[in-house]
Amino acid sequence: MKGEAGNARPAMSKLCDKCGKEMPDGSIAYEVRIQVYADFDGVIPQIETAEELEARLNELVAAMDGADPDELMRDVFHEERHLLCPGCRERYLANPLNLPLPDTHR
Repeated sequence: MKGEAGNARPAMSKLCDKCGKEMPDGSIAYEVRIQVYADFDGVIPQIETAEELEARLNELVAAMDGADPDELMRDVFHEERHLLCPGCRERYLANPLNLPLPDTHR
């Protein structure tokens, strides 16, 4: 695109968060959003008495006392955003959990 003086606007670029490859504006890039949050399966462990419940709640409060609020939140919810080039996208989709790959050299 040309500016008022007829000069081409300098190409901007973005970098792949995985490999560092430069991707000029207009090139294909992929945004990966990862959300990790605590799962609740609907089961609440049975506590026999009110005293046991109070003791358990006191343990939980004591464990959280003085803890970093950001760390406590991270135990419940975490979110990330990454920009990937096409090659890194393919590698990510092939093994998103980074599981060990089978040995195919046998």
